[in-house]
Amino acid sequence: MYKVFLAEDEIVVREGIRNNIPWEQTSYSLAGEAPDGEMALSMIQEIKPDILITDIRMPFMDGLTLSRIVKETMPWIKIIILSGHDEFEYAKEAISIGVEEYLLKPVSSQDMRKTLDKIVKRIDDEKKKLLSIEDLIESDMFLTRLRYASKKDIDRIIGEYTGTMENNFDEMTAYFIFGEVIMASSKIVEESDGDINEIAPFKLDKKEIRSLISSREIFYEKLKSLLAAVIEYRDSHTDSRYRSVIVKAKEYINKNFASGGGVGSISLYSTASYVGISPNHLSAVFVKETGENFIEYLTKIRLEKAKLLLQNTDMKSSDIAYETGFNDPHYFSHIFKKNVGISPKEYRLTVSRPSFQS
Repeated sequence: MYKVFLAEDEIVVREGIRNNIPWEQTSYSLAGEAPDGEMALSMIQEIKPDILITDIRMPFMDGLTLSRIVKETMPWIKIIILSGHDEFEYAKEAISIGVEEYLLKPVSSQDMRKTLDKIVKRIDDEKKKLLSIEDLIESDMFLTRLRYASKKDIDRIIGEYTGTMENNFDEMTAYFIFGEVIMASSKIVEESDGDINEIAPFKLDKKEIRSLISSREIFYEKLKSLLAAVIEYRDSHTDSRYRSVIVKAKEYINKNFASGGGVGSISLYSTASYVGISPNHLSAVFVKETGENFIEYLTKIRLEKAKLLLQNTDMKSSDIAYETGFNDPHYFSHIFKKNVGISPKEYRLTVSRPSFQS
């Protein structure tokens, strides 16, 4: 069953896709949805869908920016762009990013299902190609996984990238996999100014590697020990740098949280640019260092400011929404109640605040 994720700020369109496709009769399921690009990105990184359907215009992060980040960090995800704008420049940029399909609104459920069926067939065809050694491992994808993995993830990572050998151990394939792992490990270590040959628990010359692939047991044991050494080195040499990145990112968020959608608005992308790392890297580091993702932290800061304004001013709820970076007062009320448990109006009635003279 393939997983589909939907990023669309128009609730009518979201409900139409969600409710009018007979998901139970297909080989794919709707695994999640979000009303804006930033929330979608954090959820996509967790859900890891096979297919992303995204509107081209959304608050906080537009569909093209979302697609660009997804393709850079999770290149296996197939993307369908929805747009109400029949403009060549949008289509041209979508193609350059690597988007699979570009559909103009309104899109019927029949057309959407046909498009999903076509993409699923494409995924199936690509999976068949993975049987060849040349396409066995996607090194960039492995590098991304290793960059943010913990030691507890090692068995799962190895299982994913050696799955074709589960019932048929092959030395040639094992040698190829070892080479890919060493290349990715070297890049991770070099990012912290290290040398893979100095931290590897065994020699990395051809003679040694050939001896390591002589049996399934030795092969898996040595893979685990190498990845454990790389992750340990990475963590011991990057924690302080990550902490300073998070401090800088929080300062930027706290200063710019009130800027909503549109040009110059705060986003994961703009924050990553400010601190000098990629959006995906910042997203992973943010969760690791703070225990919450970027959009959760940004929302928390906005809601805390909203609470203060509700408590200490007579500003309308809609004005407070705009003042704290929410472009849609209804969305603000929805998010406020979801996080606080009551509506902005109810919150104002429950807190004591000074009297205001007209």
